[in-house]
Amino acid sequence: MLQQSAQRAKFLMWLVVAALLIAGFLRFLQQPTFWLDEAFIAVSLKNPTLQTIFARLEYGQYFPRLYLLMLAAVREIFGYRIGVLRLLPFLFFVIGTWLWAKLLWKRAEGVFVVGLVSAALLLGATYWLDQAVQLKQYTFDVTLAVLPFLLGDEFYETAFAEGKNQKRLLLLALPCALSYTYPLSLGARFAGWYLQRGRRSGWRLRPSAFFRFAAAMALALVAIYVTDLRFNFQDRTAYLAYWNDCLLQAQLQQGVGKTARLLSKFLWRWHGRMPLVTAVLVPLQIIGVYGVIKRWKATDANAEEKRWGSRSVGSLVLLIGVMAASALLNYPICAGRVLLFTQVHIQLLTLEGALFLWALIKSQKARAIVFALLIGILLFHAGREYLRFVRAEPAENLKPVLPLIEAAVSDTIWVHPCSVAQVRALPDALPAPVVMLDGKIPASGTTVWILWTHLGDKHCQQALAEIKQKSRRWQVLHEGDGQGLALAEF
Repeated sequence: MLQQSAQRAKFLMWLVVAALLIAGFLRFLQQPTFWLDEAFIAVSLKNPTLQTIFARLEYGQYFPRLYLLMLAAVREIFGYRIGVLRLLPFLFFVIGTWLWAKLLWKRAEGVFVVGLVSAALLLGATYWLDQAVQLKQYTFDVTLAVLPFLLGDEFYETAFAEGKNQKRLLLLALPCALSYTYPLSLGARFAGWYLQRGRRSGWRLRPSAFFRFAAAMALALVAIYVTDLRFNFQDRTAYLAYWNDCLLQAQLQQGVGKTARLLSKFLWRWHGRMPLVTAVLVPLQIIGVYGVIKRWKATDANAEEKRWGSRSVGSLVLLIGVMAASALLNYPICAGRVLLFTQVHIQLLTLEGALFLWALIKSQKARAIVFALLIGILLFHAGREYLRFVRAEPAENLKPVLPLIEAAVSDTIWVHPCSVAQVRALPDALPAPVVMLDGKIPASGTTVWILWTHLGDKHCQQALAEIKQKSRRWQVLHEGDGQGLALAEF
């Protein structure tokens, strides 16, 4: 009976995986034009060279250069098309979703209702779904970051304590040259294993294994510094200004209230402003942290704990480490795409809380009531957000706008200053011979197409309001989710 229940929960988990992949694939087939953050990267792939890739990127973007080189290679083979540039990010979304689900299921396996909780949490990972086809590094980062946690404790025991299979450690360290976040994940996994192993079996490691691993990591980190980070530091001032509200170091200087608000964003804003979901998840995560620490303090482990091992300790170390990185090194920690690699670990601590609560409640009736409410709330909100994504128009998509532009009506297109990168990133030229990218007001007596995207920033709204005020006649032909077109006379 228990085996059948576990299989049903597993079926639901893989059904959720299929739902996420289908939604991502449908968005990939739509091939919407690049939104602003993607366009900043896409312009570097228009005519890529080794000199432009391994240098300061246009618009001051932070992007792993070796991954950018992979994207450039695909672009050189298949051409500069929207689907081509998004191919690798989408493939990593597919792989990352599968690995994410595999890790959650490994923690929940054997307990039917906890399996349902894990499926609901994955379905509710809307930030992850948003990145399904985005030309950014986040699907790549998440895929890499999950790998050290999929390896069981026996891998680390064999390599570090017994000194066997040390070549595998070199392979494990190499991705540090490819990703900003992978070193944090790998370091946390090793630290979690070592903390648990040291308490139960002793702290001694094979020096040769540890130093080879440390040397490989150091070389990989030197590689990412040489190819990447040294150029990023040139834009550090702008970076700090942009992420100021998400930097723990800055918020600590603002007082307890600002600090607490940022930490709550980091831990509990993954599902948006949903008080009911937050009210369910926060107690589970607190219980989960307590359960992880309690299990770590124990001197022995049962068969179930041995199967899962020290992964949850590593998750706790990672979350603490990311907060420390924000306090000391100005790493942004607002919930969102930059921290996607941590979301699975917050979910793992939630599952730890669910498992602890399941074992704590002895009454079958009480268990049924508590977990039915918990799963019902999570599935309702996750399902609603999933359907919202499927039905929504891609943000800042210029595809519905471009067919409305007729050169016979006007041969000039004025592009909003905040939209220049998105227009530059288009595979094909705009359907008019004259394109104004300088933001200047058109000459008096002219009729001009006004094209805009991305009005999220106040100065972008002001720029559109200014040109509208300067016009004699203003006719809006299209206005969608983050994009619009007007015909204006001056």
